[in-house]
Amino acid sequence: MAGMSASSDLWPDQDPADQDPTEETLTVPQVGQRLEGALGSAFPEPFWMVGEASGLARARGGRASHWYFNLVDDQGEGARRASLSVIMWRSTVSKLFGSQGRLTQRLDPTDGVVLRVLVKPNWYAPRGQVSFVIEDVDPEFTLGNLDRERRELLAQLTTEGATTWNKGRELPEVPLDLGLVTSAGSAAHHDVVETLTSAGVGFRITFCDARTQGAETNTSVCNALATLGRLPLDAILLVRGGGSRLDLSWFDKEPIARAIAGCPLPVLTGIGHEIDTSVADAVAHTDFKTPTAAAEFAVARARDAAVGSEEAWRRIRQHAESDLEGAHDRLNESARHLIRLSRTTLTEGAAWVSESAHRVASRADARLSAAGDGLARAHSRLVGGAHIEQLARLENGLQADCERLASRAERIIERSEDALLAAEGRARLLDPQRVLRRGFSWLRRGDGSLLMDAAAVKSGEPLVAVLRDGELPLRHDPEATP
Repeated sequence: MAGMSASSDLWPDQDPADQDPTEETLTVPQVGQRLEGALGSAFPEPFWMVGEASGLARARGGRASHWYFNLVDDQGEGARRASLSVIMWRSTVSKLFGSQGRLTQRLDPTDGVVLRVLVKPNWYAPRGQVSFVIEDVDPEFTLGNLDRERRELLAQLTTEGATTWNKGRELPEVPLDLGLVTSAGSAAHHDVVETLTSAGVGFRITFCDARTQGAETNTSVCNALATLGRLPLDAILLVRGGGSRLDLSWFDKEPIARAIAGCPLPVLTGIGHEIDTSVADAVAHTDFKTPTAAAEFAVARARDAAVGSEEAWRRIRQHAESDLEGAHDRLNESARHLIRLSRTTLTEGAAWVSESAHRVASRADARLSAAGDGLARAHSRLVGGAHIEQLARLENGLQADCERLASRAERIIERSEDALLAAEGRARLLDPQRVLRRGFSWLRRGDGSLLMDAAAVKSGEPLVAVLRDGELPLRHDPEATP
């Protein structure tokens, strides 16, 4: 046994043939009795011992069973660390860690946890084994060390700026592609998946199983974060249900903290703390008290975005309806203005034609009268002269000119009246309501402008067909176009 010096009485250097036959020879039980006595002399009273729990094996019955494990040198490194076997009898387990145990809500020993325990030596003769029986556990030692390590790590990460790295990752307005890191089949796993799937939002969950308690927690969680961090996800949820401070202390370790801080995706934590904030929470993008709260945050964010989108579409629809109504009013006003303008133009045209006809007639009468007077004077001068025949010819020519002038004036008046009637007809044909009543229609785009070219229509663009008795909303379907 380590720590005991070899005795010449027990381990003689002489060859057995040279030994005195009368020299004492011990039996195995006698050696065991002496070892047990030596242990009792070396450790007459229970004493406190510090070591790291390793190989904790709980016999059938869990907390209502004996616990067997080792305490190894917590300061040593490598596989050759000093180790001692320890036992915690069922009665002690129940007293400390049972449903009403003194340490139930504070500690739950697992591999890798450094414990300060009150022990007494135990010699088990059938196996020739020395072990130590645990009679009590000092929770303040373990928790105090964990708190100190937590504070030191948090201070170091704060100094480095690592507590802000993941907070700087952009979290999408609607995070639908989510990674989930937790223990498969755990309550946290069930609660998060149930909350996300029952929301009816359409979340896509990529799950990565990881240990969330015990010595494998660091490696398992870090590997899960690294795996999901390489995927095109919106965020990662790292969750674990409630437990004792020792259970949750694994999320105060440096490897997990640095894996979260350096993750390329936003990490949302729901570690199950109700009072304290873990180091993992401090470096995460956003932390929540429970796994369900983390999932509800994603649900609320998606629903808020949906509400905002619906409100935006409602406002767009209101603006569109208002614009359409205004365009319709402007179109009707334009039609009325065109009718008034046409009537005014026709009235003014008719007045102009009448006035022109009056002027033409007045001028013709004046010219005819002047020509008659001149003819009479010429006739009086030439009566009886040689130019009578010539005057007759001039009179006949003048009469012909008067007839031609009167005929031309009538034709001008007729053409002017015809032009006015044609203009009035065209004005009536251009009346939008008259066009619609004839079975025609026109298409208007969403901004109120008229659609003039079929090639200008975009796929799926909303249109409005204006008919004689109302409007009909349409949507362009390029596949239906022949």
